Amino acid sequence: MVSAKHMYISSELSKEQRAFLDEIAASFTVSDETLNTIVTRAHAELYRGLARSDGGRASELPMSPTFVRQASGLANRVSLGMAIEASGRRIRIGSVHFDASGAVKHKHTQVFSPPQSELSTAQARFFDYAAYCVREFLQQHNLEHAGVCLPLGVTIGLPVHTGKGVQCSVSETAKEDSLDLCGSNVGRRLCDAMLRGHLPVHITSVTNNVVSALVAARFQDPGACVAATFNHGVNAAYFERLGNMEKLHSTEYNAASEVAVNTEIGRFGSAGNALPLTMWDRRVDRESRNPRTRALEKLVADQYLGEIVRSLITDFIDRQLLFAPNCPVQAISSAYSFHSAYMAPIIEDESADLVTVDALFAAEFGIRCSPADRLVIRSLCEIVAARAARLSGAVLAALVLKASASNRVVNVALGGVLFGTNRPVYQATVTTLKSLLAHTSTHTRVHFQRPGSDIVGAAINAASL
Repeated sequence: MVSAKHMYISSELSKEQRAFLDEIAASFTVSDETLNTIVTRAHAELYRGLARSDGGRASELPMSPTFVRQASGLANRVSLGMAIEASGRRIRIGSVHFDASGAVKHKHTQVFSPPQSELSTAQARFFDYAAYCVREFLQQHNLEHAGVCLPLGVTIGLPVHTGKGVQCSVSETAKEDSLDLCGSNVGRRLCDAMLRGHLPVHITSVTNNVVSALVAARFQDPGACVAATFNHGVNAAYFERLGNMEKLHSTEYNAASEVAVNTEIGRFGSAGNALPLTMWDRRVDRESRNPRTRALEKLVADQYLGEIVRSLITDFIDRQLLFAPNCPVQAISSAYSFHSAYMAPIIEDESADLVTVDALFAAEFGIRCSPADRLVIRSLCEIVAARAARLSGAVLAALVLKASASNRVVNVALGGVLFGTNRPVYQATVTTLKSLLAHTSTHTRVHFQRPGSDIVGAAINAASL
């Protein structure tokens, strides 16, 4: 909707601009009925992912179990966490120092950026560089003590299958700029690299980053049962009773014990028509690295929201409904040039003339925007953000309902760069989630996780006895 202070700009929109905006808004609208249907289908898919394969349709969600440790034996200990981002372009290493009560006393984090040569050559070079980062961190933070071998928990932003000990293999390179570690046993390769470097560390666990975020959330809040991260990709994990995981043959385990389940929820909707797709969504999917997969992720993740907006903008340009004739549009025509981070300042621009929109397009794309151009761009950002929030809230509601089967209180930890840089999306997501749960008996609280929670969770898991 156009606010009162922007009414005069709205009056400058042409009939054709208004009509195309209305068409787009209608295409991106998700009704309450559709939201409830998505909750039901996502809930069913979560159950299907826990079942044994019976020859029927396999779940599109892998629902990978990860055996994490209950936080214990942390008093006066020091532990390390390493986070490898999906692109491989950043390796974050942190140390967590626990006090006598086992609470976090203080922590240090350092970010390393591998040279491009380490990302484009053999995998061994990358793992050797990771070992080099650990050495640098230990030396800079005075953590090399004779005879002391520090526990190190590793977390990675790629889909993984975890096994016993540090066995952990990357199952797919899912994102547009993912580091190609597919099929690699990350845990074993890292252990070998640490041994070659004679480093005083012992890798005790390797997990997906959302599982580590879940461990950190439970450490802070015993009622935390669900964690979700909205970064370049989207994922969620929750705690499940082992007795409910049919595919694990749970008679081998204590059925009442809990296991962290990495859902890979970004894949939801890829196998059918569970999600409402527009022609612009199909275009982004078709031109992506992994077409016809990770449907939810392509509708709500930071990697794709800006690209959806850019696709809408270029359609306005092609219809000659945006920007002045002979305007330089080469930059905005390049794929993924409009970043999702631009959306928040555009949406939050409360100036009468929407000066933030004009300044951003002038600086980033060399385009000066008329008042009508600014309002069109702001409206497109609002439309795409609103749909992303409603879809995210629906899938989170399904996760909460699944977790509530084993827990009376289900608190949710939300994190990631999307919510960190786009607060309107975060707030609308939480509002949708609470609205969908309002008529259930589930009690839930939502909090925003600080950046770096995955490192803390990896360190907690590594140090727990």
